[in-house]
Amino acid sequence: MAFYAQSSDISALYGEALLIRVSDQNKDRQADPEVIEAGLEAADDVVNAFLSAQYTVPLAYVSGSVRKCAIDIAVYTMAMGRSERTEEMRLRYEDAIALLKMMAAGKIGLGLPPVDTNGDGVPDSDPNRKRKGRMLDISRA
Repeated sequence: MAFYAQSSDISALYGEALLIRVSDQNKDRQADPEVIEAGLEAADDVVNAFLSAQYTVPLAYVSGSVRKCAIDIAVYTMAMGRSERTEEMRLRYEDAIALLKMMAAGKIGLGLPPVDTNGDGVPDSDPNRKRKGRMLDISRA
């Protein structure tokens, strides 16, 4: 299953030590793939729940903003109920939720690049714009 974020994204952003710390359920000092997968899946569920108010989910293209939200939600979820959860993790989680709320309300875009739909090399639509109502319209410039 493809997620908005991967374990390698977590390691790249926060380091392998943090990934192990939040996912090592059996205390063998190794990241537990099933814990990571559950955390990433839970993060996708949260991201999709918010963004479905404005966009078709799952998103075909994942911007850095959405990926960062998914990472912070996954880390917080994996650390849930464990002594490894920190105040910084909680703040990053809350920031991610706030950003998703703004995206869902159409106050900010997803950070997606403009799209060249006719192949002339000139972007002619902006997938970050919403149309009347609540759905994304990528055919408007």
